[in-house]
Amino acid sequence: MADHREVVLVLRHQVDAGPGNLGAWLTANGLPWEVVDVSTGVLPTPRRHRALVVLGSREAAYDDGVPWLAAEREFVRASIALGTPVLGICFGAQLLARLLGGDVRRAATVERGWIPVQASGGEYADVLGGTWFEWHGDEITAPATATVLAGGTCVQAFREGPHLGVQFHPEVTSDQLVRWMDSDRRLRLLEEVGGERATLLADTAAHLPDAAEAAGRLYARFFGTG
Repeated sequence: MADHREVVLVLRHQVDAGPGNLGAWLTANGLPWEVVDVSTGVLPTPRRHRALVVLGSREAAYDDGVPWLAAEREFVRASIALGTPVLGICFGAQLLARLLGGDVRRAATVERGWIPVQASGGEYADVLGGTWFEWHGDEITAPATATVLAGGTCVQAFREGPHLGVQFHPEVTSDQLVRWMDSDRRLRLLEEVGGERATLLADTAAHLPDAAEAAGRLYARFFGTG
């Protein structure tokens, strides 16, 4: 059994929103990892890990009515205090922003689909700029002490110390997106912003290869293997 200090802990909120290509990358690079399903309401005792990854969720990071949110918030806060670097993705980035002193609110522009992201500079500039998959209706105000690394219609990435938040989904795979588009609820949300299934899947074929390659470089930078 791996020492917990070498393990990457992944917090998942929905069965259909798992670690995707991140899990494959961790395995390929010899990094042990474990998934915790937050929605069960049972979280492990916070310990120092190699890293903590907080994935996406259909819930809002500011909705105190979500039954598991308070416990997750305290778990992530304790993990930060123990020195565990946090990678927040979509909802995870929003939760991280709030814990570090930023804010989250309803987005002026809902983003669903493949969206251009502009890197602002810094050590992640070469991996953040490009077209990434987005699926969010909330947006981040970065913590005052954080560095905004990428933007567009909203904050797309920020860093504070060892912690990184990205609003987009670097982990997404084509299989995940096909399953999402087979969901009536997700398809309805896409259509609400003028999108359609065939166009999104065609865009996925066009953009995913470059995004997946950039995601690998992003992971290498964050986990310190590159």
